[in-house]
Amino acid sequence: MIGFFSKHDRLFGKEIAALAVLLVANFVCAITVSVIFQNRDAETQSMVQLATIAVISMLSCVVLLQLNSSRMAAVQAIGTLAAKDKLTGLANREAFQRHLKERMESSKSDPFILLLLDLDRFKELNAFLGYSSADQLLQQFSERLSKLAKKDGDAARIGGDEFALIMPYTGTNASLHAEVRKFFDALYKTYMCNKQSIELTVSVGTTLFPDDGRDPESLNQNAYFALQRAKKEGHNRVCCYDEIADSKMMNYHFLSQDMDRALQEGEFAVYFQPQFSFATGKQTGFEALVRWLHKDRGMISPSDFIPIAEQNGLILPLSEFVLREACHIASQWVNPLKVAVNLSPIQMRQCVISELVTDVLLETGLDPKRLELEVTESLFIDINDSVSSDLLHLQRKGISIALDDFGTGYSSLAYLTSFPFDKIKIDQSFVKNLATDDSSMAIISAVIGMGKSLNMQITAEGIEDQQTYDILRLAGVDQAQGFLLGKPRDIAAEPGEEMQPVEPARSAVA
Repeated sequence: MIGFFSKHDRLFGKEIAALAVLLVANFVCAITVSVIFQNRDAETQSMVQLATIAVISMLSCVVLLQLNSSRMAAVQAIGTLAAKDKLTGLANREAFQRHLKERMESSKSDPFILLLLDLDRFKELNAFLGYSSADQLLQQFSERLSKLAKKDGDAARIGGDEFALIMPYTGTNASLHAEVRKFFDALYKTYMCNKQSIELTVSVGTTLFPDDGRDPESLNQNAYFALQRAKKEGHNRVCCYDEIADSKMMNYHFLSQDMDRALQEGEFAVYFQPQFSFATGKQTGFEALVRWLHKDRGMISPSDFIPIAEQNGLILPLSEFVLREACHIASQWVNPLKVAVNLSPIQMRQCVISELVTDVLLETGLDPKRLELEVTESLFIDINDSVSSDLLHLQRKGISIALDDFGTGYSSLAYLTSFPFDKIKIDQSFVKNLATDDSSMAIISAVIGMGKSLNMQITAEGIEDQQTYDILRLAGVDQAQGFLLGKPRDIAAEPGEEMQPVEPARSAVA
């Protein structure tokens, strides 16, 4: 309270000065009256003193009431300002959440829509326009949004380019999407910033109260998941909350938030899948594959968590963990088989991979000739000299470099000639349908021909049946990998024949 008055008393200087003058004047009047009536009888003096006190008290009360009224008005004004976003004048996040809670808890609350809005590609616009024009754009958007609001506090700016809106709605979930689209005609009209014409699109996630949530937390969360789905599907979309569709977004969010903890607590493990030579039937090595053994949810598929790790930045520590763990385990094998480790394109671009690999080999004592690094085609879309130089440096140390998942979208002969790969791995999507799809066989034959002409080994992954194995062996593929020959497993927990010189492939599949 003292801090408040010390900060804001300057607003009431005139009232305080007036009160001081009044008190002094009243004191002077009281003395004067006492002097004038000092020779009167005691009863008259008492009456005069009481009257004087009454007048002084009444005037003081009037001034105090005025002072308090001014102070309360100022406090209210300050509170209103504190609840507003400074740039746009809309409610801020805290005020909006209070308003939403009060509205949901009101017994008279009618059904309404909660909409979360995100300006598409605003970072690009910010860089293109500059901060001043970008601020103008936000202000213009806010003005249009506030016109859609029915009550004060129904529209808010809850982040840099994120907004929220509450709108009355008495329809059904089935017609919600079309109804919401109608509201946004004004938002999509052209904006003018410093005489520049700007076209703006918005991604929107919506939830309906009370159908999609009966408390602020669940309603906000469901709207957030719907918004993320709208952004993921290509922006400029309105997505209404869908329990089935948004459960995937919820799972994505959960895994992303939990991944760092899992790394710290050792929930990730390296499994190994064996690879065999078609020519001899003998095992040639393993591919190291990461697995997430979640403490509550059990085994989580890499297809679920790897894309998340690439987006939240945890692919770097995760990839380094796999490399170190794979090299450490391989260095302890009796049989000096090779171990293949996947490298993320993000990892390749954001760190000096040659230094990391060199450190790991020194730390674990693994012979460089026993390490194979697998890179995907996407790395070579915009490969730079430093990445290529890094790979060549490792190759000169004796480390093999393999092109993984060949044929999955970016393949061309140019990638094979841009770098002297030691191996090409044919993606399992071609291998899977080999027995029934002639086009897959044609692609595989072409890859084999290119690989042989460039002196590169060919590995086929995803072999699950005897017929596929026989076709690939006759076609001239060098190495085989797939469930038919062995599933990925934790060697430390399940030691097996692969630790010793063996010849299981010929007997198992021949």
